Amino acid sequence: MSEILKYNEIIPRFYKRCLRYLFLSISTIKIFQGDYQQSINKLKKLILIEKDDPDIHWRLGTVYLKINDLKNALNCFQIAVNLGSGQPKYLLWLSTVENSLGNSSKSFNIIQEVLEKDPYCPEAWQMQGKNLIDIGLLKEGIESINRSLDLNPDNIEGWNALGCIYLENNENLKALEAFNQGLKINHKHLDLLFNIGLVYIKFEKYAESIKYLEKAKKYKMQCPELYNALGLCYSRIDSLEMAENYYKKSLELFPENIETICNLAAIKGKRNMFSEALQLYEELIKVDAYDATILNNIAWCLEKTNNLDEAIKYYYRALAKEPWDNIFRLNLSECLYAKGYLVEAIGHLEEIIKNHPDNRKAWEILGKIYDKSRHHSKAIDCYNKALGLE
Repeated sequence: MSEILKYNEIIPRFYKRCLRYLFLSISTIKIFQGDYQQSINKLKKLILIEKDDPDIHWRLGTVYLKINDLKNALNCFQIAVNLGSGQPKYLLWLSTVENSLGNSSKSFNIIQEVLEKDPYCPEAWQMQGKNLIDIGLLKEGIESINRSLDLNPDNIEGWNALGCIYLENNENLKALEAFNQGLKINHKHLDLLFNIGLVYIKFEKYAESIKYLEKAKKYKMQCPELYNALGLCYSRIDSLEMAENYYKKSLELFPENIETICNLAAIKGKRNMFSEALQLYEELIKVDAYDATILNNIAWCLEKTNNLDEAIKYYYRALAKEPWDNIFRLNLSECLYAKGYLVEAIGHLEEIIKNHPDNRKAWEILGKIYDKSRHHSKAIDCYNKALGLE
């Protein structure tokens, strides 16, 4: 009889193992396919069979995290922690979600619990570092991340995290060094390639930046930030058609990105496609009717299409928002001069020169006005100052 019982126990275990393997395999495939809901459904079915397995609850939590469902992810990780007797693996994921939900103190306490159980856990030191930085303890946070890297020098994510911290704090050389350390481990790591590209943008080494950003694209990185960065780099080396193409690619992925729309409009302007640039700026002004820079840029496009009266109105609107901006005032002065409103233009130019007597462009326009109105001695004086001769 005992032999029959043992045999009867073996059969359900065998089927459970088969079902576990099947559901986990399908769930993994669905994740790779981007079908997260199907992956969730399979894992939920598996939980009905093995509800006391912490690893399945943990896996379900990671899928919820991929779709940014933090509430369900938190619940899954809490169950995994309870079933798994507080294993560090589950605690670390729970800490991540708590931090994402803004519960930094809870997240920090969980990390301390992990470090008490395993003081040599590099992931815990790395997460503690991020938490410390989030509460303003930059030095202590960097020390914690460096401790993580001492324990595991091959931790690519640690090198990337350290580099990002340096980059955010304008320690660009240290950021580059950290990113390059990570790249030695995996030369195809997309985030590292992208971040090195950003460092070189800060250095204004645009050709070098393009090299890394294009590698990230080659290895299948697709995100609006990448295409926007490439657009910026190509615009700075005057490859305007390439810049326009990349800005358009960025907008395909994130159509509402105001920064990218502005960048694309600027490229249109540089390519003398003023009507198209104007259309883009007019769309932006619907989002923020009081953005002085956009108002100025609309005025510039109107001026370039010889719609001077409308341009002057927009320049005045921009200047009303930011009366201290000498670029807006200078643009207005030049437009007033072009329209023939010379006295009005002189008033604005004198305002600029009063505050910035070394503004050569203002002196040049003022010289043109005096020349046009046949005040030649004044014009010569202005031209000399524009050339820096006085």
